[in-house]
Amino acid sequence: MARSKDAWKNLEGGSTTPLRTKQQAADYIQCTPRFLERMVRAGRLRALKVSGKLVRFRQSDLDRFVEASTTIGGGE
Repeated sequence: MARSKDAWKNLEGGSTTPLRTKQQAADYIQCTPRFLERMVRAGRLRALKVSGKLVRFRQSDLDRFVEASTTIGGGE
């Protein structure tokens, strides 16, 4: 059964920000799922715990995390 955009919007708490699984989030920022787990535990990255072991990441939180990360070398 296909869901309409409005149905998904309601499931996400009214947010239009895409949610990503741990693997999708790791692929998006080019790291391992284990690295994401460590960053969440360290408080550097926000995650949504949907139920039990089910974790989702908002794309906006991933973008914010990448932007806030330290850049090495090459600065002018």
